[in-house]
Amino acid sequence: MAVGTGVGLAVLAVAAWAFGVRVNYTSSLPRGLYLASAFDPASAEPGQIVAACPSADAAAALAPYLANGPCPGGVVELGKPLAGLPGDTVVVDSAGVRVGGTPLPNSAPLFRDRAGTPLRPRLGRHVLGKGEYWLHSGRVPTSVDSRYAGPVSDVRGVLQPLWIEGGVRDATDN
Repeated sequence: MAVGTGVGLAVLAVAAWAFGVRVNYTSSLPRGLYLASAFDPASAEPGQIVAACPSADAAAALAPYLANGPCPGGVVELGKPLAGLPGDTVVVDSAGVRVGGTPLPNSAPLFRDRAGTPLRPRLGRHVLGKGEYWLHSGRVPTSVDSRYAGPVSDVRGVLQPLWIEGGVRDATDN
């Protein structure tokens, strides 16, 4: 690739980011382009896809998996559906995650990653406080979500698909 082409692509990527375009290349959501818009806590609902930053302590533990992003600790935003809202009780044990007693799909925490490195899932009972949310992607059992990051409070925006694998769909089709 010519240097000019590389610079042009970098400028295009920065401009797209500035206008709210996000690229998802993970399996946690359909791969593709998403448009970020303002998050309104009053209209938050389970299943709504958001971009959120893990807490600083979680970012330190997750840095090897989420490096090079705009969140505290230099990690990337987590693009995931909301599974738990303020006031919800979330229980995490070796069998999986339950929100309000309802089990979440593909939620059994892993205790080692693919390379055999120990993981530290957030086992126990969590009552989500004001402004706290639980993220979970049931698409793949290896998703880095609140099982490892814990509750998040730094929700940066709502993500709506622009173009995703298989075409454009409503975000609730996940």
